[in-house]
Amino acid sequence: MKRIRHLLVKELTQIRRDPRLLGILMVVPVIQLMVLGFAANVDVREITLGVRDNDHSPASREFTRALGASGWFRVTALTGPAGADGAQLVAGRLGLVAVIPAGFGQQLTRGAPASVQALVDGADSNFAVQGVAYLQRAARLFSERQVRVVAAAAGPGAALPQVVAETRVWYNPDLLSRWFMVPALMGVLLLVTTMIVSSMALVKEREEGTMEQLLVTPLRPLELIVGKLLPFVFIGFVVVTLSLPVMCFVFGVPLRGGVPLLYLGSGIFLLTTLGLGVFISTLVHTQQQAMLIAVFFVMLPFVLLSGFIFPVENMPPFIQVVAHGIPLKYFLTIVRGIFLKGVGLDVLWRDALILLLWGVGILGLATLKFRKRLD
Repeated sequence: MKRIRHLLVKELTQIRRDPRLLGILMVVPVIQLMVLGFAANVDVREITLGVRDNDHSPASREFTRALGASGWFRVTALTGPAGADGAQLVAGRLGLVAVIPAGFGQQLTRGAPASVQALVDGADSNFAVQGVAYLQRAARLFSERQVRVVAAAAGPGAALPQVVAETRVWYNPDLLSRWFMVPALMGVLLLVTTMIVSSMALVKEREEGTMEQLLVTPLRPLELIVGKLLPFVFIGFVVVTLSLPVMCFVFGVPLRGGVPLLYLGSGIFLLTTLGLGVFISTLVHTQQQAMLIAVFFVMLPFVLLSGFIFPVENMPPFIQVVAHGIPLKYFLTIVRGIFLKGVGLDVLWRDALILLLWGVGILGLATLKFRKRLD
C-alpha cells in the first residue's frame, strides 16, 4: 500500500503540473455535459410543412390554420408548380408536404370523409414517423372541432365531417432507421481513422526524437505535412471503398446517386479531418494528449451535434449555431443525399462548398501553426 500511495502521489503531481491535461480531464466533461444535454433530444418539433391548397375554400383555409396552430408545424403555403414540391423535399427545405385536393370543403359540407395527401421525406425514418403522426393527430383534432360545430348547428342525425390524412413516404418507404444511420457511419469512420491517427502520428515523431532528423533534411514544412498526410488520404479512400459493399449488400442501403460524387465529397471531407489532425498535433506534446483532445473536443461534439443521432432542428438556437460550424454535418447531408435521394451536385453544391472552405481553412491554419512551431 505504501508503494501504491507513492505512485498515486506521483501521478496526481504529474497531472497537476500539466494544466491542459487537468482541464481536459475535469473541466471539459462538465462543459460537454451541459451543452450536449440540450442537444440530446429525439423529439421532433417545429417541422417545416408545405401546404398546397387546391381547394381555396373556407374549410381548406381553416384546416391550414389548424395545422399551424397545432404547435407541431411551421406552415408554408406552396403557390408554385406542383412539380417543385418534390425538389423542396429533396433539398431539405420542407419536411412534409400536405396537398389539400379540390372539393375538400364540399366533402366536409356533405359530411363525407375528406382526404388530404401527405408527402414525407422518409430518409430519416424517426422524423418521418413522428411527422406523419403529428399530421394525423392534427387532422383528427380538426375533425373533432368540425363535428362539434356541425352537430351544434344541424342537431342530432346530421352527417358529420371527417378529415383523413393519406400518407406517401418518399426515399425510405419502409421507414428503416438503418438506411438513415449506416451511410452516416461511414463519415464517422473517416473522422476516426484519419483525424485521430494523423494527429498521433505527428506527435509520435516528436516523442521518439525522429522529428529532428526530418527537419535536417531539405524538406520544407509544407512538403513534410503533405508527405505525412498522403498515406491517410489513401487510407480514407480505402475506408470508403470497403464501406460501399457492406452498406449496399449487407445492410441493403440503396445507392441511388453517383459513386464519383461520393468519392469527391469524401475527398473534400478528408481535408477537414486531416487538417484537424495536424492542428491538434501543434497543440499537444504527447500522444495521450492528442487522443484526449481528439475524443473530447472533436469526436463527441462532432458526432452528437452533426445530426448523426439527434436532429439539428430539435436543438436550442444557440446549439444550432454551433452545429452549423461542424463539417461532419455537411458531409452527412452529402452522403445521405447521394445514397437515399440520388441527388447530384446541383442540390449538394452548397454543402460541398461549405465543407471545402472549412477544409482549406483548417488545413491552412494548421500548416501555418505547424511551421511557426518548427521555427
